Amino acid sequence: MCYDSKIISVEEFLISYDTFQSKNPDFNYESCPAFDLDDISTADCYAEFRFKKQDIPRLAQALQLSPTFRCEQRSVCDGIEGLCMLLKRVAYPCRYSDMIPRFGRPVSVISLVTNQVLNYMRYLTFMAIA
Repeated sequence: MCYDSKIISVEEFLISYDTFQSKNPDFNYESCPAFDLDDISTADCYAEFRFKKQDIPRLAQALQLSPTFRCEQRSVCDGIEGLCMLLKRVAYPCRYSDMIPRFGRPVSVISLVTNQVLNYMRYLTFMAIA
């Protein structure tokens, strides 16, 4: 707008554009399918999460996980999906961007959900100790 209004010059515009351009890569998560534990084979489930497919719902029940997790920016995630995000993240060190094909969500949401599930587990540990 400032450039169109001739408040700043072309050089000032280009410097501002380069300075304030996002440094984050743009990942195409829309083309990835949504997470569904039923669509994952037993072998893939064990390889990615280090738990047998039939044990993940049992683990969620034993941990008394919330059926859904709501993030600060209003993203909603199923409890099983959130648990699987955390399990994948701790099973093998990986970047959040490597998890996009499995979960079909943006990096920011995967990060927020993973941290929220981890904080929930820390809370459970704290309550068990207290």
